[in-house]
Amino acid sequence: MGSKTTMSTKMTSDVCTDVLTFTFGGPKPYNLNQPLFIEAEDPSRSFTAAQFRQLVRTLIAGLKAHNIKPGDCVLVHLGNSILYPALFFAIIGAGGVYMGSNPRSQPKEIDHILSLAEPKLIFTTRDALPSILEVSAPRGIHPAQVCVVDDRAIDHCAQLFLWYELGYSAAGQFSAMSDTRHSNFANLLCYGESDWLMFNDAAVARNTPAAMFSTSGTGGLPKAAILSHHAIISQHRAIYYDVPHPVSRLMSLPMFHLFGALWTHLFPVRYGHPLFVLPRFEVNEFLATVHKYQISETYLVPAIIHSLNQSILPVTDYLSSLRYVGVAGAPIDAASMQLFRSRLSPMAYACQIWGMTEVGVIFQTRYGQSGDAGSIGTRLAGYEARLIDQDGRTVQGDERPGELHVRGAGLLTAYKGQTDALDPHGWFRTGDVAYVKQGQYYIIGRNKELIKVRGWQVAPAEIEAVLLQHPGIADAAVIGINKDGMGEVPRAFVVRSRDPAVSRLTGEQVYKYGREHLARYKSLDGGVIFVEEIPRTASGKIQRFKLSQMNSYREMVASLLSQFDGEGASDRRSPMGAEMDMAIGVAPEGRVTV
Repeated sequence: MGSKTTMSTKMTSDVCTDVLTFTFGGPKPYNLNQPLFIEAEDPSRSFTAAQFRQLVRTLIAGLKAHNIKPGDCVLVHLGNSILYPALFFAIIGAGGVYMGSNPRSQPKEIDHILSLAEPKLIFTTRDALPSILEVSAPRGIHPAQVCVVDDRAIDHCAQLFLWYELGYSAAGQFSAMSDTRHSNFANLLCYGESDWLMFNDAAVARNTPAAMFSTSGTGGLPKAAILSHHAIISQHRAIYYDVPHPVSRLMSLPMFHLFGALWTHLFPVRYGHPLFVLPRFEVNEFLATVHKYQISETYLVPAIIHSLNQSILPVTDYLSSLRYVGVAGAPIDAASMQLFRSRLSPMAYACQIWGMTEVGVIFQTRYGQSGDAGSIGTRLAGYEARLIDQDGRTVQGDERPGELHVRGAGLLTAYKGQTDALDPHGWFRTGDVAYVKQGQYYIIGRNKELIKVRGWQVAPAEIEAVLLQHPGIADAAVIGINKDGMGEVPRAFVVRSRDPAVSRLTGEQVYKYGREHLARYKSLDGGVIFVEEIPRTASGKIQRFKLSQMNSYREMVASLLSQFDGEGASDRRSPMGAEMDMAIGVAPEGRVTV
């Protein structure tokens, strides 16, 4: 660990071109008239490779006509669509900087994203338009800088291709689509075509921002990680490898997140791999899509793996075509991975991947490689990794944990507005605690999330993995709380299974289950709280700061109810208070359960 290899240096040193030239200049020719980006729910709505290239060039011209200049940020506030990759490439091709955001964001979240992006143009849906207009106006963003991508956008593209085939110009065809308050996607299709911004210089590739990706915000407000052309290409080259079977992918992860973006944008265009797009993940739709189109490869987060493991449907039959499933976005235990593997074809591989918004994918077990179900795989070429102990020393030897630091060509340039993303030597502190064994890396947990129980370090992910094996638990998350006389102890937030065949869980049952499967110091002495859902990011990471907020609120309510009980004021409680009073009790050994 910690030393550059000749392969790593050779692989990344010759990255000197722009993202679009790299993507559209694939290594092998393929049929440009085959469907490339396909709506899984309606396959008649698709783009061939030739159509996609024309659309990107048309959108570049439209963006330039809308005064997008090199370095300007364009925010894509949309869900999954076959249009999304075209917007991604068009923004970068016009010299702009792409940034994506979750279309389900609340106004406060949108306002923060706008403060990061400072966009010159915003693409959004008609449903999200009122929130965007409300939040953007105080920031000086004119309604004309907001462009609606409505349900007819794909139809407008179809008209564009038809006119192109007939030899007509699209100029003026969409003039009636204008709106005095905001723009419409169709307006971008009226300006002919334009070449993308091209260069062939390594320094320019390194120093020209192409995209900003919002970090997950698991510990607070997100930041904007700036990725250069060089970084995006390097990330792609690190994860690409040949496989001995035809590739067709299904994307149900959000495209605005880097994990989804890595396999959404470059792969179809560069190699001719068809991509089927679902607007979101839903178990029945996902299984039906994989079976219908005989999908060979897809990428999922642990929460989806758990839902598939718990499904009563014949998952094995539906997923028989899969050959590779990459799992990332949050920790997952070996038992859950092994169970999922058992439901796939014997020729399929389901493997963990490790990466971050700031660095891309750095560890992976690939198709054809043997790897332990609990491992995140081996380090990819183009990157270095080291483990640092609590004293700041590099860890030597197997099975000795330390904080994971990484370095390589795919790393972010910086966080927008900050200069402390990397140390002076180019290393990025991931915050993950890991160990290595025979070249395989294993994640223990997050450095800041580890719970210190009487001197022992307890990883919430380990407890969560155990709880998720219980048939009565649909989801779980663990945080540390301070308890009088005990110091810091684990507290579990649990979502009960909705399977009618499973009896309703009690807090005491959850506690006993943990005691039976974990060391004594990992017991849930902080209590068990039942909730409707676990707050997670789009990539499946648990938002523990939100759990802490929920915990503080519940503690406050419990304290108030306790005071009321002491005053004999039960007849004055609100319905909510009465419900909370019924739900909160004290279990044996003083454990609070809800």
